[in-house]
Amino acid sequence: MNLAFFQNFIMISTPQTVFVLLTLFVIFYLLKKMRDFKYNFSFRMFIALIVGLGFGFVLQFFADFPDKENAVLWFKEAKHYFSFFSSVFVAFIKMLVIPLVSVCIIKVIIEIDKNIKLSSLLSISLFWILFSTAIAAIIGLALAYMFDLGSNFNDNAGARELREIQSFSSIILNLIPSNLITAYSKENIIAIVIFSFLIGLCAKQISKQAEYEKAFVSFENFINISHGIMMNMTKIVIKFMPYAVVCMMSNVILSNGFEAIKTAGLFIVLTYVAMFIMFGVHFLLLLSQGLNPIKYAKKAFSVWLFAFSSRSSLGTLPMTVSVLEKKLGVSPVVANFVASIGSTTGLNGCAGYFPAMAAVFVCFALGVEFDISFALMIVLVAVLGSLGIAGVPGSATMAASIMLAGLGFGDNFMMLSLILAIDPIIDMARTASNVSGAMTSALCTAKNLKTLDKKVYDS
Repeated sequence: MNLAFFQNFIMISTPQTVFVLLTLFVIFYLLKKMRDFKYNFSFRMFIALIVGLGFGFVLQFFADFPDKENAVLWFKEAKHYFSFFSSVFVAFIKMLVIPLVSVCIIKVIIEIDKNIKLSSLLSISLFWILFSTAIAAIIGLALAYMFDLGSNFNDNAGARELREIQSFSSIILNLIPSNLITAYSKENIIAIVIFSFLIGLCAKQISKQAEYEKAFVSFENFINISHGIMMNMTKIVIKFMPYAVVCMMSNVILSNGFEAIKTAGLFIVLTYVAMFIMFGVHFLLLLSQGLNPIKYAKKAFSVWLFAFSSRSSLGTLPMTVSVLEKKLGVSPVVANFVASIGSTTGLNGCAGYFPAMAAVFVCFALGVEFDISFALMIVLVAVLGSLGIAGVPGSATMAASIMLAGLGFGDNFMMLSLILAIDPIIDMARTASNVSGAMTSALCTAKNLKTLDKKVYDS
């Protein structure tokens, strides 16, 4: 058969390419066996990161560290398949974004104040949760901008392009979904968030009317079933993330060489800087409410440490609630409500500074110049997107996808391969920020509602 068929169609035309693919499948098999032997997801992600990194360097070495134009054939074919497997995973992630955001927001609005009689509890707690997320997004944006994060990534992106400067009124007007079909087809996340929010709000209002009572139960059941289906689909896709990380990390190394490690290192450093800055922000928020941040830090440290090591806001929730009630004097109602909402909504790390930094990374890598309207959009998408990822596994990945889609960079999600590959390292910092943000919001809410036992807090 013609060799061109293997080179141009199948893209497996050399023994080296076959060997590389066989090695990749062996790695996949070993990762699967690790899952069968009950190794936790975080450990498998870390192993996938190291293996992908090493695999990419080994292939670079045997190809004599080629540039993009002079790479040998097997190197190009291997890179093609790494990119292919990575793209399949990304396609599934993007497939979930629109229906997931819609269903999650409607469900949050319908159920967020179930069994809660004080409307002030809802409004005040959401204010503190989303306010801290907005600050986190601004911090992530500022750090990434100051250090030109992504500017040296993929140098062939071309010269920077100037973005059209829009007025504030134009930005707000563009957020309103004048055509819902267009908003869905163009992945206008903010418009979808607003529309879904209105559906949930109106559904909640008519649920109290007798003529809609039975119909509302059916609607609520439909939303709950849809939410369950989407959660299950998301869990299935996220399970394949370790396999995707091997391909993503290897592909990044093959495409960008040592420069990729430099960029990855900078992203890690900036993430941890953002974490410490957010701790400082939380201290300032507590000071604004007349609360001693040193007392908070001493009592919350064990929770931070558990969140940092476990990388799970939800897994830390029982400990979070216990410390809020017993050591910080927050009433049980506020502690349970705000900590629960804060563990899935308004995540300072996963939905705040991380997607903001990812947006700047992609922007600089593409050569797109910043302006004030673009910065404002990043903060708005971060805040609104944090409502749309409530309870979603792999929330940071989904938040990054929502961010890029909301900014019109949805087709460039693959550029985050490097960032997703180092996810286990940066997720520790993000989770600590998430939990501290939820605890701070609970304390500020309790103080505003006058349900904080100051004696317990100061003890």
